[in-house]
Amino acid sequence: MKTNVWVLFGALLLLASCQTEELESDQALVQNDDMVLSQTLESFNNYRAIGNNPMASKNNNANRVTKDIDFHYSRGTFSIEVNPDACSTFFNPPLQFVVRGNGIATHIGRFSVENFACVNTEGDILSDMYGFITAANGDVIHTVVVGSYPDTDNPPNVYYEYYIIGGSEGGRFDGADGHITMYGIIDYETGTFDLVGWGAITY
Repeated sequence: MKTNVWVLFGALLLLASCQTEELESDQALVQNDDMVLSQTLESFNNYRAIGNNPMASKNNNANRVTKDIDFHYSRGTFSIEVNPDACSTFFNPPLQFVVRGNGIATHIGRFSVENFACVNTEGDILSDMYGFITAANGDVIHTVVVGSYPDTDNPPNVYYEYYIIGGSEGGRFDGADGHITMYGIIDYETGTFDLVGWGAITY
């Protein structure tokens, strides 16, 4: 009986060790290769959506309205992170490009924003880039990036195009649709961005 317990214990340690080593090697990959982030930012600045862009399921509210939405500013950071939960099913290593920031916009006030996509070690974006804009009251707008392109007349500024594809269930933006253009500068060396934006939202 003691032998079986020790064998089981040893097997569990070996499994944990393998998983830890794999995660550590992925972390080392990100930490030791600064080029991954800069190459991913380059891909993001010339991005074309990968799949068919989902559309929001229409809200049955007969009083739907369309409003212009202006992002007075949106600032934050870019990073590459190891995320096995999000990117390990189809991609190895499970690296995720993460955009996090905050700002102020009409109709939603102060907001936080997150965008996510899986990437490879060459900085190629391998999945659609979905986003979540969370308003001050907790309502969420769901987005997907459909394209980006440099402003050739005013480098290094870039345009980023988004579709609005719904919102948090039961919230004000449930079933919302529309579009957003964000415009501004990213800093390759620090992985930061500073953008303004405009568009329209129907909800």
